[in-house]
Amino acid sequence: MTGFSSEDNAAAPQARGQPAATQIRHAEYADAAAVGSLLAIALAPKYRPTLGRGAAEALTRIIGHELRTPSHGYWVAERDATVIGAVHLATAEDAPPSGVAHRLAQVIGWTRALWALTALSILAHGPLDQDEAYVGELAVASDVRRQGVGVMLMRHLDAQAEARGKSRITLWVTDDNDAARALYTGLGFTEHAGRRWHLGRLIFGSRGAILMEKQVSEPAGP
Repeated sequence: MTGFSSEDNAAAPQARGQPAATQIRHAEYADAAAVGSLLAIALAPKYRPTLGRGAAEALTRIIGHELRTPSHGYWVAERDATVIGAVHLATAEDAPPSGVAHRLAQVIGWTRALWALTALSILAHGPLDQDEAYVGELAVASDVRRQGVGVMLMRHLDAQAEARGKSRITLWVTDDNDAARALYTGLGFTEHAGRRWHLGRLIFGSRGAILMEKQVSEPAGP
């Protein structure tokens, strides 16, 4: 669930001069550590309370396993040979990741791993519809926020969703993440439903989440 996406609105860069060109590309196995570290830092409200200090290493192991599959849904933004953003897109056709509990336990132990999976299940989206592409993660490095990196990644997913024959993109965002909600609204997403949680508030510090949706093409006929 992308409820803890790091905000990155479409404002122009505020540093002097123009930043180096940013490239959006399909992630490779060699990117696992960079993506794992980026998610652990940028999405700390999600992963710090669940995975603890081993979050970056645990995520690196899980993501590295997924990146060995050519059809994985990770895309990265790269600048000067450095990964500065990452996003994950899932569809109903994707096979669920295997061995997650085992890989987590190798880093944080079985007790913490099982607890983490239980806690993270609060954020789960559920089964995907055939016409749906789901954004599970979006993270941008703190030193390049407000430079349009998140916008570039999300617009890239529009094309990816259409290429996979999907008519809409969905994501969850925590209801107190005003910057992320503004970003997604500016990209054409609308708010559709909400959920409230009590245990999630204790763990993640948020009252609940909002489902947002964007049409990227006309739905297929019956």
